[in-house]
Amino acid sequence: MNWYEHFWAKEKWVKKSVEIEGKLYDRLKEIAANEIDASVNKIIDACINDLELDEKIVIYKREANDLDVGRSVMIRESMYKKLEDMREKYGVSVSKLVNIAIRDGLKKYDNRNM
Repeated sequence: MNWYEHFWAKEKWVKKSVEIEGKLYDRLKEIAANEIDASVNKIIDACINDLELDEKIVIYKREANDLDVGRSVMIRESMYKKLEDMREKYGVSVSKLVNIAIRDGLKKYDNRNM
């Protein structure tokens, strides 16, 4: 892989408010602080970039004591359009889609060395 393939082309970033599960957000903060050179926003954006949904969406069951927390996140404009298109197609809120993307992304990250 060439060095320039590690980066995306310049694009406008948009600020959006979404509700993110507390434990997912805490894990993202931990990774950003200790494991990789990226902000939480860039990790979320990358998770959305990787999100692929089949015709059947799996809504994850979460722990009863885990609360959604409203967060302002910055994501690339094209990724927000992707979320909006998925919202229209599947009838699932943008916040739920972001949580699905994060959960899937963290699962891939945690299983990367297996």
